[in-house]
This record gives sequence, structure tokens and C-alpha cells, in this order.
Amino acid sequence: MKVRIVPVAVAALGLAACTVGPDFTRPEPPAAENYGVSTTPAAAARPSFVFGAEISADWYRLFRSETLNGLVQEALTNNPDLEGARHGLLAAQRELEAVAGSALPRLNANGNIERAHINGSLLYEPISAFSATGNQLNVGLALAYNLDAFGGVRRSIEAQAAATASARAQALDTYVTLVDQVVVNAFDYAATQAQIEVTRSLVDELQAQFDLTQRLEVAGKITGSDTLQAQAQLESTRASLPALEKQRDAYRNALAQLVGDTPDQFALPQLTLREFALPTEVPVSLPATLVRQRPDILAAEDDLHQASAQVGVAEAARYPSFNISAQYAQQATKVDDLFTKAAGIWSFGLGVAQPLFDGGTLAARAGEATERYRQAQARYRSTVIAALVEVANALQGLEHDADGYTAHLRSLDAARGSRDLALEQLWAGKISRLQVLIAEQQFQSAALTQVQADAQRFADAAALFRALGGGWWNAQRDPSSLPTAGVSAPLLDVRESTSTAGASRETGNE
Repeated sequence: MKVRIVPVAVAALGLAACTVGPDFTRPEPPAAENYGVSTTPAAAARPSFVFGAEISADWYRLFRSETLNGLVQEALTNNPDLEGARHGLLAAQRELEAVAGSALPRLNANGNIERAHINGSLLYEPISAFSATGNQLNVGLALAYNLDAFGGVRRSIEAQAAATASARAQALDTYVTLVDQVVVNAFDYAATQAQIEVTRSLVDELQAQFDLTQRLEVAGKITGSDTLQAQAQLESTRASLPALEKQRDAYRNALAQLVGDTPDQFALPQLTLREFALPTEVPVSLPATLVRQRPDILAAEDDLHQASAQVGVAEAARYPSFNISAQYAQQATKVDDLFTKAAGIWSFGLGVAQPLFDGGTLAARAGEATERYRQAQARYRSTVIAALVEVANALQGLEHDADGYTAHLRSLDAARGSRDLALEQLWAGKISRLQVLIAEQQFQSAALTQVQADAQRFADAAALFRALGGGWWNAQRDPSSLPTAGVSAPLLDVRESTSTAGASRETGNE
């Protein structure tokens, strides 16, 4: 029996080096050298773009606001979505450990005690032929091992490793998005508060203008239509205040949620648009680098890798499977007889199973896996294109913001000059007080649009950092891992973990 089993087992072990299905290779980065934007020197009102420069993980500090820095750190410490994403990564890692264990032999210890009565029917004799009652004790070990001749198990492990890498990329994306959302909501809150202050000043000016028109109408110097027009303008501007206050409160509540507080618990520190500064230089990753850093692209790449491995799993299911099983036990009717040579029993065997007819199920599964892989390829390409478009939009947005900001600044300067001139003419007795109020109103309106233009520049700058991946790879510790007690930053060194992940991406199924 040994002579027949051993050669077959050796042949099966030789087949174990075979792995069916495609070996994954990372998609090539895009050939584009830039994002279709100008690389000429920056306009006066926009930051300089430094292409190929590294992005800092704490890029938000470039806006030079300690209040903003504190909000981001609080969010990174307390945000429940980020904590949940990190636990999701830990769960995926444990699942990978569980799946990897299927490649190893399974060894079980077993034992049982039973008491039974038998009669002659056991040997197809009359029941009265014999009669026996006794105990049976059994203690032993059982071994089972899947030789994985065609790599189905290895492909399953590869697929789970890719799923784990995707979970890490998703946790990183949650981290990057969280930082961006805190920054953008802080900008929006400060900008809305500034708009409220300017609008309130404008309401005061319009109220004074309306009061003056009423007096002028009583004096017979203007008509009632002028007074109604002034009142309509006043009430229209006043009506815009509740909407702005509602928007401001919504931004405040959004910040409370991001930092992990309820609205009643959250104490928002003083936050004004004047305390922010636009960075003078903004690093911009090149497209070939971007696809190796943006978490959503990495997640799409890992999903593609997982789909590739699943093709191998489906293909391996159509080939023979080889299993080794072995058992050794001590079996006796008395405790004293256990663990003796006479009580020993054993067995060893090699099992082979080959699907012959399954109604086309396995072929259909293989075809489905292939189409899922092609679907993942299309999704990866779509994700890359969307990322490049997002970066291009942010870069172009900053360019256009600079032009708009400069135009609004000129408009504000002109309105301020007009107001100052009107005041001089008023004191000289050349114009009426009503004309001065109109000039003041124009100045306040220009100030309102200038606030909006200023806030847009900050928001688009933050959008660019988000589109470029947020600089997580330059963090001191891996942002996707959970912090320990008393440590506000995650534990793993990001450079080590990134190099390990990069190696697994390059080698595929090794």
C-alpha cells in the first residue's frame, strides 16, 4: 500500500508549484506630465505651483491658523468614522490571518468514551448468536492537508491580502477626507460669519438711507417711489441675514460632528477669516506619482488585484484537488490498555477529486470572475481619470480665483474711493447725505463679494491638497492604524508599511 501511495503523493506535491490564473501586475502610471495647466509664474494673487514637490501630511498648517490646527488634531483624535475605518482594517487583517491559515495542515486532537451493547446482527448472524456489553475508549490525532496543487488556496490568500490592502486604503481615504472636511468647514464658517458682519453693516447703512428718504419725502424733495425703493432694498438685504446665520450654524454643527462632539458639547473657538493666510507655494505631485499616493486610486488598484486573484480561485476549482489525511489513535476497552503498542491504530491516505459534470457551474463561475476583473479594470481607469480631473479643476480653480480676487479687490478699492470722495463732497456741501449713503452701500456690497472671493481661494487651495492625496505618506506614523492609550498619533512607521505594501503590489502572488 505504501508503494502505491507515496509516488502519487510526490507527484501531487510537484504540482503544488503550479498556480492557475493571471499573475497580477500593477497598472502603468499615466503618461501625462502635467494636468493641462500653465506652469508659467503665478499671478500676484495665487500661490506658486511647485510641480514634483513633496506634500506634507500637516499641509493645513500652511494656512497659519493655530485654531484650525487644533480643530484638525481634535478631529483626528475623536472622529468616530476614522476610528471605525481603523477597526475595519484590523478586522480585514484578522480575516487575512484566518484565510492564510488554510494553507497549513490541520491537526485535531479527539477523544471519546462510549458504552455499547452488540448482538449477532453486527455480523449478520442471529441476534442470539452472541451478546456483548462494554466500554470503548478512543484518544488520538487527525491530520488533514490540502496540497493546493493548482493554487486555489494561494489565490484565495492573495485575494484576501488585496482586500486587506483595500481596507487600509479606505481608512487612509477616510483620514484624508476628514482633514479636508475640517479645513473646508472651518473656512466656510469663517467666511459666512464675515458675510454676516458685512451684511449687518450694510443693513445699518440701508436703514439710515431709508430713514433719510422718509425725511426727504416729508420735506417734499423726493417722491414716495424713492422711499419705497429704499425700503425694498433694506428689507431684501435684511431678509438675507437669517439664511446666512442658518448656513453658519450648519457649518458649526458640521465641525462638531467632525471632531466627535454633539452640538451642545462643542465649544467652537474664535474663528475669523482674517486669521488665515493663503500659502505662497503649493507642492503639486506629478500624475505618475499621484496614482501611487491617492488612497482612492490605491483602493481601486487593490480591488483590481483582488478580482485578478479571484479569477485564479475560479479556475483552480475546475482542476483536481489533492488531500492528504492521516490519523493515529489509541483505542481500548479499558483505561489501563490505553497508550500501549497493542492499542495503537493508524491510517494514512491521499484523496483526489476531479469535477466531471456540474451543469456548467464552474465554467460560469470562471467566466463571471473574468468579467469582474474586466469591470475592476474599467473602474480603476475611471478612478485615475477622475483624480486627474479633480487635480486639474483645483489648479485651474486657483488660477481663476486669482483673476477674480484681483478684480474684486479693484472693485473694492474703487468703491472705497467713491465713498471717501462722497464724504469729502458732503462736507464741502456739494452733494446730499443720501448720495453718501448710496456710496457707502456700494462699498459694503463690494466688501461682501470680496469676502466670498477670499473664501473661495482658501477652499480651492484645500481642495487641491485633498485631490493630491493629502500627504499621508509623509506622516510620522501610519494614519490608518489605531493609536494606543496616551498616544495621539497611530503606531506604525508609515514608510516601513508603505514599502511593504509596495513590495506586495509589485510581486503580486509571491
